[in-house]
Amino acid sequence: MFGNAHKDWKNFIRAIWDFLTSKTGAFIIGVSAIAIGWYQFYINRPILKYDTETVTFISSQNKNDYKVNVKGKEYTDLYMTRIFLQNKGASALSGHDVSKIGHDPIRIIVPKDAKMVHYTLDNTLTSSAITSNLVPVGDDLVIEFDYLNPDYQIGASILHENPDAEFSIQGSALNVNEITREWSDKLLKFWGLWALGVLYLILVLVYVYHHWYKKRKI
Repeated sequence: MFGNAHKDWKNFIRAIWDFLTSKTGAFIIGVSAIAIGWYQFYINRPILKYDTETVTFISSQNKNDYKVNVKGKEYTDLYMTRIFLQNKGASALSGHDVSKIGHDPIRIIVPKDAKMVHYTLDNTLTSSAITSNLVPVGDDLVIEFDYLNPDYQIGASILHENPDAEFSIQGSALNVNEITREWSDKLLKFWGLWALGVLYLILVLVYVYHHWYKKRKI
């Protein structure tokens, strides 16, 4: 009984070894190493993400007991978009490392049809340790700051007349080539691991099938 168990265990270990040293096993190990290395490289740098949310500030469809007056003009329909810039990486970003005005500064892209009425750097949405400012350049708002540490964020509030206006943040800096819209970290990791899992399962099944098929032919 113990002899059979020992033999089965040796066969199991031999099968695992054969799989790991096969082309399929080597491919899986290589893909895993590349994925881990890419993730470490990706996360150990400033990673800038942005997100937006739009709410109705005042609507003529409602019975309002208040009025909104901006710079001497009264508005009956007005919308507010909050836009957030966050550092989701592991390294801080210095404002000195951001592309300068005239090149590719970090900026809020204001759509021409937004009909922007007012903007402000929102201190209630901005990490307290950050010194930041908004500078209007053309139609856009350049975001200036001293340091953007990991997990810190800068927030701005924009009042506009077009409810369908879509604001975004663009720009570049040292080790930052692109600013993308925020995805849930859990969702990103879930789909990444799920995709790798499916790939590995397919490769294992292909290996087992061919291994079993060759044995049958013998």
